[in-house]
Amino acid sequence: MYKVGIIANPSAGKDIRRLVASGRVISNQEKANIITRFVRGLVYKGVKDFYFMPDKSGLFRPSINEFKNQINSFFLDTKYYDGPEQTIYASKLINELRCDCVLVLGGDGTNRLVAKNIGNVPIIPISTGTNNAFPIDIDPTIAGLAAGFYIKNKKDFKYLIKQFPYLKIIIDKEKEDIALVDLAISNQNFVGSKAIWDPAVIDQLYLTQSNPVSIGLSSIGSKLTQIPKNNALRIDFGTKGEKIYAPIGPGLISDLIIKKWELFSYNKKINLTGYLGTIALDGEREVEIYKKNKLQISLEKSGPWVLDVIESVKQENLYRTN
Repeated sequence: MYKVGIIANPSAGKDIRRLVASGRVISNQEKANIITRFVRGLVYKGVKDFYFMPDKSGLFRPSINEFKNQINSFFLDTKYYDGPEQTIYASKLINELRCDCVLVLGGDGTNRLVAKNIGNVPIIPISTGTNNAFPIDIDPTIAGLAAGFYIKNKKDFKYLIKQFPYLKIIIDKEKEDIALVDLAISNQNFVGSKAIWDPAVIDQLYLTQSNPVSIGLSSIGSKLTQIPKNNALRIDFGTKGEKIYAPIGPGLISDLIIKKWELFSYNKKINLTGYLGTIALDGEREVEIYKKNKLQISLEKSGPWVLDVIESVKQENLYRTN
C-alpha cells in the first residue's frame, strides 16, 4: 500500500513581514483547499492511505470529509500543536512510517524543519510562506498527480527525486543546525520576532542558490553571480564596497554594500570567531551567539530528497505515449 504524509504549517505566511513589508497572507481556508486538491490528484492515481499532521485550525478536515469513502485517514500523534516542535515530530513519524512522499505546506523555514528529520522520504514542497526559495509555486492538483505517478512507478523513475545540498553550522563543536537556502550572521543579539527584514543587521550571508526571481535573502546572491552546482556563496557586508539593491522581502527593496564575496564547495570548512548576535537560518533568527563561540560553516551534499513535479508530469506523458 502507498502511504503519503501531509504537513501543513497553519502559521506559515503570517509573520511580522505582513507589518514591515507587503507579505501576502495565505489563509487557513486556502491551505485547506490546497490539501484537498493535492489529495484529489493522488486519489485519482489510486492512493488511499494518508497521514495528516493535526492542527487546531483543522486544515485537514475538508479533504477528509470530501474523500471519506475513498481514503484511509490517519493522524500523526505529534504531542504538540501548531508550533515548530509539532512539525519536527511529524517529520520524524512520517520517516518512521516510511511514507512514499510528504506534502509540505509552508515556506523555507517550514521545509527546513522537515528536512532535518524526514530522512529519505521525498518532499513535495508547495509554497505558502513568506520567502519561498525552496518550495515551488504550482497547482496542488498537478502536484498530486505527479506524486501519484512517481510513487507508483518509482522503481523505473528514481531520477525524478533529486537530493538538495544544505548549509551546516556547528557551534563550539557541540550544537549543530542547518539551512536549506540561506544562513545569515546577524548583529542583532536577540531572536525576537525571528524574521529578518533589515539588511543593516546582517554581517555575513551564505547561500545555496541565487535565483534572480526569488524574494528574500537569496535574491542578494543573484546580483553578484550565478551559483554553480555543488557550490555555495559567501557574502561579507560592510560600509565600503560594491553597491547593489535586492528585494529582501515582499515589496521591500533594500540597498546593500558588498564588501567581498566568494564561492566555495563541499571540501571547505569556514571557521569564525568573535561574532556577537544571532544566526538566522532560512530567514529566521534561531540561535544566539557570543564572541567566545567558535563557528564552523560548510556546504553538505546529503540534504533532503525533493520530487521534481514538472519532470514527473512530463515523464508520465511520455510514458503513456510510448
